[in-house]
Amino acid sequence: MSFWCRAITIIMLIVTFYSQAANKTVSVITLPDYEPFGYLAQGDTHVVKVPPGEDSELFEGFAWDVVRESFHSMGYTVELWVVPWARALTYLDSGRVDLIFPVSISAERLKIYRYSKEHVNSVYYRLYVLKSQPLQWQSLEGLRDMTIAQMRGFNYGERWALLKSVEKYDVGEIIQGFEMLMSKRVEGFVGYEGVWDIVLQQHKLDNDIIKLPMFDSNKEYLAASLGNPMGRKLLKQFDLGKKRIKENGKLKEIQLKWSYILSENGTDERSH
Repeated sequence: MSFWCRAITIIMLIVTFYSQAANKTVSVITLPDYEPFGYLAQGDTHVVKVPPGEDSELFEGFAWDVVRESFHSMGYTVELWVVPWARALTYLDSGRVDLIFPVSISAERLKIYRYSKEHVNSVYYRLYVLKSQPLQWQSLEGLRDMTIAQMRGFNYGERWALLKSVEKYDVGEIIQGFEMLMSKRVEGFVGYEGVWDIVLQQHKLDNDIIKLPMFDSNKEYLAASLGNPMGRKLLKQFDLGKKRIKENGKLKEIQLKWSYILSENGTDERSH
């Protein structure tokens, strides 16, 4: 092979390498109002491509930092989609996006999704009630014949899913559940500690509504549709990236960044 042929071959290989590197993109979708794990500064939709070393100017949160830095450590550009939760699930199911976060595991979801091995964050389930009408808490079974609000499409663990002795009233927004509680249209609102607490504080309802002891908890992960042929590979890339940011100290930086908000609202991730 002549010198020029070898030179052209080398150049083509270099171009191909950088072209493939530039095309390492993963699309992830999440919801806009899940503070402190992920929240949008304005509006309820947002789409942006975030190359390694960069961030979104409008979206932030603990879970987003973990997902972004894990994929960035593996050389991926992250295409972030932020839409209301019901729409996010539709986009994932239709193959419009690769992955969704943060999502917990349930028996029903295992029929349609595969999950990362590394978790993104943890959630703790509590029942929120009026301070002026506190319930004598014993267990979920003690709520028999009560009407309890729940967020549509959210997972509250197997114990709640199997509970049939209460009327479960679906709401589309966290504040809607609290408003129904304040107006006594429901007797409780089942929620995620931390996320719900922040909404209470933002709407100055934290003196009127209290939370009962934790009845269950879950870890939340990245998930892909079982029908996505790239899902398994992309989840593995996240798992490898999460381990990498554990080793290089980036995860500890993220935990320290959010430690005050997480610990103040009962969602401390420093031990994970």
